[in-house]
Amino acid sequence: MNWLTKLPPKYKKLLISLVILLFVVSAIISVYQLRQIIQLLESPKSTTSWSVVQLQMEHRRFINSLELYRLGGVEKSEVMFRYDILWSRFPVLLEGQENAEFQKISSAKQLVYELFHEVQRIEPLLEALPPNHEKFELLIEQLSVYAAPLNSLVIREFQRNSEFDKKTDFKLLQLQLFLSFAIGALLICGSILIVMIVRENHINRYLANHDVLTGLPNRAGLREFIASVDGERGEYAIMVLDLNGFKNINDSYGHDYGDRILNVVAQRLQGQMRSCDFLVRLGGDEFAIVQTQVRSAEDCSGFAQRLINIVEKPMSLEGRECFVGTSIGISMALDQDNDWLTILGQADTAMYQAKQARGSAWRFYEGKMQRLKEREQLLLSQFREALGEHKLSLFYQPIVDLADDKVVGAEVQASWLHPDYGWVEHAELVDIAHSCGAVVNFESWVLSSAAQQLKRWQHSVATELRLVVPISSSTLHSDFLVLVNRVLIESRILPQRLILNIIDSHQPLLLDSVDAICELRRIGVSLSLDNFGSAECPLELLKHIPVQYLRGAKGLMADLVGANDKCPMLMATVLFAERLGLKLMLDGVENQQHLTQLKEVSKQVWVLGSAVAEWAPAESFSKYLQQSFEQPAS
Repeated sequence: MNWLTKLPPKYKKLLISLVILLFVVSAIISVYQLRQIIQLLESPKSTTSWSVVQLQMEHRRFINSLELYRLGGVEKSEVMFRYDILWSRFPVLLEGQENAEFQKISSAKQLVYELFHEVQRIEPLLEALPPNHEKFELLIEQLSVYAAPLNSLVIREFQRNSEFDKKTDFKLLQLQLFLSFAIGALLICGSILIVMIVRENHINRYLANHDVLTGLPNRAGLREFIASVDGERGEYAIMVLDLNGFKNINDSYGHDYGDRILNVVAQRLQGQMRSCDFLVRLGGDEFAIVQTQVRSAEDCSGFAQRLINIVEKPMSLEGRECFVGTSIGISMALDQDNDWLTILGQADTAMYQAKQARGSAWRFYEGKMQRLKEREQLLLSQFREALGEHKLSLFYQPIVDLADDKVVGAEVQASWLHPDYGWVEHAELVDIAHSCGAVVNFESWVLSSAAQQLKRWQHSVATELRLVVPISSSTLHSDFLVLVNRVLIESRILPQRLILNIIDSHQPLLLDSVDAICELRRIGVSLSLDNFGSAECPLELLKHIPVQYLRGAKGLMADLVGANDKCPMLMATVLFAERLGLKLMLDGVENQQHLTQLKEVSKQVWVLGSAVAEWAPAESFSKYLQQSFEQPAS
């Protein structure tokens, strides 16, 4: 019956419905056939024969009583008694339901009617004549005439009833055969139903504890396994693995392709398990491993590194080569009294800390991680309220053109002075906004507020000042285009003075927003790709996204410090931007040494960083601009 499990769900439902229908029909037929058999068995087989024989016997007895009465052997009352009995046999044959078949035989019915009329004619004579009257002999002769026909009638009825019994027996045999087939079908359908129900229960129990896609145990299976190793308390560790880069693959190539990637990863991880370890899929691109027989942290760290190495191996599927990494959080049960759910939560917290490394890494759970997680949850719960009540502040940093050391613009970022945790910077606010689904509202508020401030600076300080606003790729859609148009109209700033810096170059989302991006360019708004030169911002995007500015990768300036040469990566990035006719912006210029070394490489760049000026609120930044442009502040 294994083929049942391979049937598609719709065919399985159809099969179950058909089997149930056959079961019900077989049950109904079985009950009907059984009732027919019972009726045949309970019905009298010789009702007509018995009635005819009784009529013949009473006919003879009445004649005998008449002869004895004529000879003085019996009293008149005895004769009348026999007469009454004989008379009573006629209605049974002529009107009784049991003798309906007999009543259809005209000759037999006619004979009985004639005898009945003859008997009825005798009754007045019996009452009037004395016993020795000569008419009694005549009466006896007239009644005796019917003896031979009655005898023949009895013989015919016995023959007819014998044939009827044979037919009844044959019909009974037929009913028994039909009943046997019906009961057989009933048993077969019932057996199939029982097997299917047992099989479905088994499958449901399996699915309740296993992941459908990979066949690995799920969280329920993990619970059962932990219960089985509970006696080894303190000798196991739980690892939580999350795949890095999987979301981009899933969005780019589709969910079916992503499912195949998950299956490959599951097989690779399963190949690293010992017989005493336990691998589960928690959901999405998250897996968990229970490593048993753990004696020290080194047992876990070595195992985690092997897992990273096996997951990072290239995968070639459908002619495409893909790479994924993994971030692993580890929590050991050594010297802990916490239950397994707490340990699993600790491993999950450590995993999110490992993801901060922006690459494959593993981290052990530490107490401070829980505090960080609690901080994150609190910020998430309070962010929407803070945004709605305008508790966020905007800070600005100047952008300087190295060619003439003049300020050409300002970049804006938001910060949040939290009463418990102090200043929360812009990058973290973007992550929080994404997590709580408020990134569009957040970045729209930053754009609107900063545009109004730029309007005031252009009226009072510098008319050609540009504004760089960081924007997530998920914000670029038709509704955001409407917002940009409204902001430009309300602030009355020129579109070319506004630069939208795309901070998370998510390729699928950007490609889906090409129409909106092209419309932004059509109205004159400039675009910039952030972190250019890193894996997060591939060159392929330049074929589809019409940008005018590039933001260099954050590591370029760090590589410049202490380098013996002029940093070929920086020179290549500068040359690439110049050849494409794009302006390169570099941040992270933190000191005078950076500026000196950068000028030796190229002056055709715009720079930001502490070496130029610190981030400042609008009021302080206005004073900086006043000094830079040597104009009175507004």
